[in-house]
Amino acid sequence: MIIIIVSFILIYNFVSTITTKSVTTVLGSIIQNQYMAWQELQNETTENLIEYIQWSNDPAYSSTSDDAFMVFCFRFQIQLLKKLIPICKQWNLDQDYAVQLGEKVFERFRKYAGSFNKDKCNKEIDLCVLFFLFRIAQNLLPGFKNEILGNDLSPYIGDEEIIKDFPDMEQSNMQPSKLRELKRIQEIIQNALDRLSPKHKVIYLTYKMHEKDGYKLPRKLLESLRNELDLSQATIRSYKKDSFDIVDTYLKLYGSK
Repeated sequence: MIIIIVSFILIYNFVSTITTKSVTTVLGSIIQNQYMAWQELQNETTENLIEYIQWSNDPAYSSTSDDAFMVFCFRFQIQLLKKLIPICKQWNLDQDYAVQLGEKVFERFRKYAGSFNKDKCNKEIDLCVLFFLFRIAQNLLPGFKNEILGNDLSPYIGDEEIIKDFPDMEQSNMQPSKLRELKRIQEIIQNALDRLSPKHKVIYLTYKMHEKDGYKLPRKLLESLRNELDLSQATIRSYKKDSFDIVDTYLKLYGSK
């Protein structure tokens, strides 16, 4: 735990634009007295660090595990926090809470380091590890918000329904210029979805209407989708990816005037 606290003090001070030199001065005695050995691992590959971290239950190598974990935290802390700060701001949580969430992410990674499968990584391993940490953060975020704010933060109210078609914008009170622009974008999205099946469109519109950042769709709605479309949840996830990808492509190609 001390390792994580020291690491995130450094992160916090970095984000607050305090120089590394001043941080080292403040924490110099802690680092020199307890954590000099970690510096010997600074040039180790991330793959090796992850292996060493998993030695924590072996008394003969537990100190090496601690040192490897500290190097691991230093290696990924800034990129992780840069991702967490804007996410926390969306929920009116300041960067102190982002630091707390980051600590939990690293704690979870250390506990389950063996679940990171480098064989599934087809990019630079550091990038794969960073995405792995982001997924941990996404999974921890709902519970973390409940813990901090002390209430049920679910954005769903239970009456969400499957969306099968675009809304009728002609009935809106929008200004004509805005209405024309929205209809233009809707046409682009429709053209993209026309390349796929009608089921792709239903999945796209339902997720686009109801999905909230950090939350899965309500179980009742997911069950309705499976029954309505006669698809498994795995197939729905695949259709969702296909539809979102092709819409994003079309919007990049044709969306800007």
